[in-house]
Amino acid sequence: MASFCVTLFDTIENPGENDACFLCSTQDLTLNKNSFYRITFLLSKNNQDVDLTGYSLRGFIKKSSSSTDYLLNMNSANQLLTLNVENSSVSMNITESFTRRIEENFLYYEIYLLNSLSQSSKIIEGLITFV
Repeated sequence: MASFCVTLFDTIENPGENDACFLCSTQDLTLNKNSFYRITFLLSKNNQDVDLTGYSLRGFIKKSSSSTDYLLNMNSANQLLTLNVENSSVSMNITESFTRRIEENFLYYEIYLLNSLSQSSKIIEGLITFV
C-alpha cells in the first residue's frame, strides 16, 4: 500500500498550532486518565486527499509494541476508530471508561488501514503516556 502523510489534529475543527506532517511514523501522545479523547489524523498523498472509499480500520492499545495481549481492540465496527471519507481523516476514540481503569502510565497504540481484501497497512503508531 502507498505511504500516507499523517497530520495530527486535536480535532478537525480546531487544528493545533504545532501540527506536523510525517510519513507513517511514530506519533506519541500524552493523555489524562479519567478523560475521553477523540484524536484525529488527516491522511494525504502528495498534498492531496486520499480516497478512502471501501477502507476500514483496526487498531490496538497494548502494553508494548511486541505484546499480543490487547488492552483495547479498536475497529470501525465498534466505532473506537472512525473513518471520514469526505476529509480523508481517521479518528481514534479513547473512552473515559478505558482511561479510568488502566493502571499503566505508558501504553502503545497502532492503527491499521484495511482495504476491501482485508490487506492492512499500519498507518500510525506510538506511545501513550497517561498522566
